[in-house]
Amino acid sequence: MPALRPAPLWALLALWLCRAAPARALQCRDGYEPCVNEGICVTYHNGTGYCKCPEGFLGEYCQHRDPCEKNRCQNGGTCAARAMLGKATCRCAPGFTGEDCQYSTTHPCFVSHPCLNGGTCHVLSRDTYECTCQVGFTGKLCQWTDTCLSQPCANGSTCTTVANQFSCTCLAGFTGQKCASDVNECDVPGQCQHGGTCLNLPGSYQCQCPQGFTGQHCDSPYVPCAPSPCVNGGTCRQTGDFTFECNCLPGFEGVTCERNIDDCPNHKCQNGGVCVDGVNTYNCRCPPQWTGQFCTEDVDECLLQPNACQNGGTCTNRNGGYGCVCVNGWSGDDCSENIDDCAFASCTPGSTCIDRVASFSCMCPEGKAGLLCHLDDACISNPCHKGALCDTNPLNGQYICTCPQGYKGGDCTEDVDECAMANSNPCEHAGKCVNTDGAFHCECLKGYAGPRCEMDINECHSDPCKNDATCLDKIGGFTCLCMPGFKGVHCELEINECQSNPCVNNGQCVDKVNRFQCLCPPGFTGPVCQIDIDDCSSTPCLNGAKCIDHPNGYECQCATGFTGVLCEENIDNCDPDPCHHGQCQDGIDSYTCICNPGYMGAICSDQIDECHSSPCLNEGRCIDLVNGYQCNCQPGTSGVNCEINFDDCASSPCVHGVCMDGVNRYSCVCSPGFTGQRCNIDIDECASNPCRKGATCINDVNGFRCICPEGPHHPSCYSQVNECLSNPCVHGNCTGGLSGYKCLCDAGWVGINCEVDRNECLSNPCQNGGTCDNLVNGYRCTCKKGFKGYNCLVNIDECASNPCLNQGTCFDDISGYTCHCVLPYTGQQRF
Repeated sequence: MPALRPAPLWALLALWLCRAAPARALQCRDGYEPCVNEGICVTYHNGTGYCKCPEGFLGEYCQHRDPCEKNRCQNGGTCAARAMLGKATCRCAPGFTGEDCQYSTTHPCFVSHPCLNGGTCHVLSRDTYECTCQVGFTGKLCQWTDTCLSQPCANGSTCTTVANQFSCTCLAGFTGQKCASDVNECDVPGQCQHGGTCLNLPGSYQCQCPQGFTGQHCDSPYVPCAPSPCVNGGTCRQTGDFTFECNCLPGFEGVTCERNIDDCPNHKCQNGGVCVDGVNTYNCRCPPQWTGQFCTEDVDECLLQPNACQNGGTCTNRNGGYGCVCVNGWSGDDCSENIDDCAFASCTPGSTCIDRVASFSCMCPEGKAGLLCHLDDACISNPCHKGALCDTNPLNGQYICTCPQGYKGGDCTEDVDECAMANSNPCEHAGKCVNTDGAFHCECLKGYAGPRCEMDINECHSDPCKNDATCLDKIGGFTCLCMPGFKGVHCELEINECQSNPCVNNGQCVDKVNRFQCLCPPGFTGPVCQIDIDDCSSTPCLNGAKCIDHPNGYECQCATGFTGVLCEENIDNCDPDPCHHGQCQDGIDSYTCICNPGYMGAICSDQIDECHSSPCLNEGRCIDLVNGYQCNCQPGTSGVNCEINFDDCASSPCVHGVCMDGVNRYSCVCSPGFTGQRCNIDIDECASNPCRKGATCINDVNGFRCICPEGPHHPSCYSQVNECLSNPCVHGNCTGGLSGYKCLCDAGWVGINCEVDRNECLSNPCQNGGTCDNLVNGYRCTCKKGFKGYNCLVNIDECASNPCLNQGTCFDDISGYTCHCVLPYTGQQRF
């Protein structure tokens, strides 16, 4: 390594002028820089300066937080800051100790030292403590050897030391002093149900279940897919009684989709990127210089915040990296290393070199000075007088005196006459300047004081003004601005506001500070008792009564139906009882009659006619009763409302036909070939002379036979003429013709030639007393009042039109309705 050459003297002088020197050599750039944290830069007479730090900061540049800003020292301890380290220590008062002086020296931890075997005593409160034991010891006082240190307890059990012996607390499935013995759970019968085989395991057991069962004890029937054994979102499909198949999501495989398929083989990660497997995909973990899906995109380190190059270095981006051009004093790939300028420094032996950024300074021993501590310190002999600041010239070693205010000269021994300086009388307000050694003093005019007569004497300082008055200072005097209600030079007199007799209506005036108070007689209020109290304002009268105000009182005029001083009593309108057949309920100036069953009306005096709605059916006769009615039924009917029609067909009166029941009658619908009221007459089909050509007709049931003359004939002895040509069917279509004919009747017609109209009313289709009119192939019902519908089955709701007025309640009856009125309304109630 080549020898270090001493730096030229001019270079060292430049370095001394430009370096970040100790406080005495600091130079102010303006009122603040280079001070930080709002420190103020103060300049000495010789051009050097120092940083005056705000509260809470210290250091050469105010760069350190004052660790004593929040004094943590307790019990009278004093905080002492170590500025270079930014830390603080507490100097404790006698009788206290600890990092924050928080412990009393009389605590057991410091008196009896209770923790044994090297244990550390920790204070918990005034009289309690806790011992932290050294390795190998345990107990409250670290008095026992830690027998658990060798870990004697096996199989995850818990070890506890008591009196130099260990005790093991075993987990389930293990036993023994050291929990080393496995419990054979299979020795207990019935562990596995349904023929399952018990398999003992360390600390537990497992049941091998037969086909069709599952669960820890083989106690549950095995149903594939319930619950689903497929994991990772796989879908279970049952393929047999005890088999299943898992349909896995993309990226998984295995019988139960338990394996994540490794997607990293044949990955595309470049530039040193590491493949990280995902689910049905993969990601590339790129090195810091690369980014993008496959680590193919260069990271511009120069755009990062903060910049990749530190300490003001200039960053240049490169593909896969970056380069830094460092400012003077820094080096390294990212300009983070401070160049050690002391490695090339020429400080005189015995001095200490302090490295800085792109510079260094030499800390000289006592008696030496200069940039390199190569000069004798001329300030050792204290040549500067009057407390002047002595500096040594770094070039020639001579002393330089920075004189305090009031002195001048090379060694600061000459007094400065401040009073003789032109146009600069230091005394203000016409004060007289008197020069003294190293200073001056001012003889002030009356009303002024201070070193320079700059202070106006505050005559208000003695608080001459009374009763919270404001004192206004003047030259040689003061003025009191009184609070409202006071007067006098010192505001010592209270004004009597009652002198003007402000209270009216015989109110009594009470004087107060800057005000008065009127004590009003009963019935009056207001600031001066000018308001007559409205005794009705509290609405004392009840139940809608009218309140009339009087002086110191009121009167209630009650609404109809109420009485009493406050109209609080409701007059009983049920005394005497107005209800004939009911119970009276008192209201406000009214009453309501709750009628007994069977009665109606405002006073329950009208008996309800239950027959008005014609409740008796099938022409039954209605007899009105109290709260009811009675139906006298026509022959053939019965029931409460004559609604039951006796079955007149029960005796089977129709011999050859179907019986149709009516009201106290029946009708027979005869089978083909029969007629008569009871279908007991055989129709003589020969009556119409169906046989031709002189044949003999023999009557049969619903037919006839023809005995023809000799010779070939049709069975009916018809000739070969088409019988349908004569249109024998009156209301129907003719079929056949050559061998006889048959009529297919239209709907509603019967008979051989469809000449008889069928009576549809014979089945009594019209209900509830309706009248049936027979029509061709049908019928029409004329309903009784109160019913409607094709067969008169629908009871008309007469209440649907809301016929009851004034909130009356409508009750539907048969062929009518009844209104229950709300008092005080009445009127026609039933229709």
